[in-house]
Amino acid sequence: MTNSPALPNELPERFDVATLVALRDNPPRMGLWAMEVRRELFDRRTLLRPTPAFDTPTGPAILRRDELVALTSWPDPDAWQPGDRVMLPIEPSDEALARRYAEWLLALAERWRAEPLGENPHLGPCAVAPFSLHTAGTHRLWAIAAARLALPAAIRVEARHDLIGVRLAQVALGFGADTLSGPITTERHLPVAGVTRPDETTITGLRNLIEQAGLECALHEDTAPRALETGRQTVRVEISSLDLSPKGRKQ
Repeated sequence: MTNSPALPNELPERFDVATLVALRDNPPRMGLWAMEVRRELFDRRTLLRPTPAFDTPTGPAILRRDELVALTSWPDPDAWQPGDRVMLPIEPSDEALARRYAEWLLALAERWRAEPLGENPHLGPCAVAPFSLHTAGTHRLWAIAAARLALPAAIRVEARHDLIGVRLAQVALGFGADTLSGPITTERHLPVAGVTRPDETTITGLRNLIEQAGLECALHEDTAPRALETGRQTVRVEISSLDLSPKGRKQ
């Protein structure tokens, strides 16, 4: 890593590229700040959001109306449509890519502030899901934290359990991720020998991961013709009833 500039002592009102990139070298600070912003925007509410199953994309991709579309380049801020969920591979060994990612986040935030994209309650909010094909310490957590620090509340930051692993996705809930997403497996209705807890990628299992992180699970039922099963601890809400407006930040 190159020498990073000194970080400010207090959470900035607006972030710049240098500060976002410098947080790569300070995981405690990036987690603290990302969670502070997350609480201001959403309190403890965390979306549990299903996705179709598909192979891990090797480049940027977008989930649009339940269809995966491979992209040849990162989506331009003006090209987004309501409900778009963008997946970006940010590899840890590419220093220039980390800076480009920070620049892209800030450009997207600026575009949203100037002209917010209309929201379709049936499609749910737009979202960004950064990941990497190679692991390297806290790099994936930095990519998620940077997105939450830079972007407005109208753009959700997803921890995709199918792209980064279910355990790291749970950790990412403590680094600014406000949505736990990925394919949902079917609940078991009969006891199975040796199984003492539900599969972690069922509705029940993922809800438990959210609640173990001290957060509140809010289910977003997608447009697929199927019902999502909930437990007594889950707060079921319509996505259109969620308050996604900023609370004192990112106007």
